[in-house]
Amino acid sequence: MSTIDTKGIVLVVDDSAESVGMLNAALVEQGYTVLIAMDGQQAINITERITPDLVLMDALMPNMNGFEACQLLKDNDELSDLPIIFMTGLSDSESVIKGLESGGVDYLNKPIKLDELLARIKVHLTNARLTRSVRGALDEIGQATLTFTSGGIAWMSSKAKQVLNTIDIDNTEVNSNFTKQIQRWLSHSPRKHSSLNLQQLSKPLQLKYLGQSSPGEHLLRLLNNDEQSIRESLRQRFKLTERESEVTFWLTKGKTNREIAQILTMSPRTVNKHLEAIFQKLEVDNRTSATALCLEYFNDH
Repeated sequence: MSTIDTKGIVLVVDDSAESVGMLNAALVEQGYTVLIAMDGQQAINITERITPDLVLMDALMPNMNGFEACQLLKDNDELSDLPIIFMTGLSDSESVIKGLESGGVDYLNKPIKLDELLARIKVHLTNARLTRSVRGALDEIGQATLTFTSGGIAWMSSKAKQVLNTIDIDNTEVNSNFTKQIQRWLSHSPRKHSSLNLQQLSKPLQLKYLGQSSPGEHLLRLLNNDEQSIRESLRQRFKLTERESEVTFWLTKGKTNREIAQILTMSPRTVNKHLEAIFQKLEVDNRTSATALCLEYFNDH
């Protein structure tokens, strides 16, 4: 796919020429590049060539409605974090829920109030760019993370894909079992850093709750059996707390304090405080000595 260098690319999908004209004029005046589609299928065709930064989607259109088009766009891994704002004259709760469940991030009733629309576009573009930045950082440092919504997995890092492939997540029955366990867990509003041991899979897996990456979207970290056993071994051998064992684990993987902070969703200052306690318990003076001691312990066991 290609992209255009601009303040932002907005794809307007609406079968009303009057509505398209009004939105196009307002958005161009604000410095956006505007792409036009008159139905859902045209929108799909356009995104195969150009990746928009945001989509304004009419809910009711001939041939393919907005809900169907949104679902197809979200099924494309490259567009999974594309913000889609629905526009419609419908205001009943069922339509609102349908729009959000199909992957929409917001919902505006017609006639559109331009000031409100422009404000929401700005907010969602900022959130989307921040989300992409965070996901890119998590992918870069090899973090096995994924985001989960009411519809299931919304995004996962390369490392998370590798871990999930070991349990054959593409298998319909496995995926259903995996998804239902997480949905039940999230329905009880787990606290940050709490864990879920996934059951009835081909190998043990644990999920750690990192918080909400955006409204309705939860950020989770996958821990495979190897990481769990190493952390538990470190915790017992050096009498570490659970958080200290996490910091030590990533320290032995050669991660910097900033990278550890990103992985464990804490501040670099908090990482430093944990390291001070870890060095004291390991009876060493610095991270190099701590890493060497831990690796020596692993080699002897």
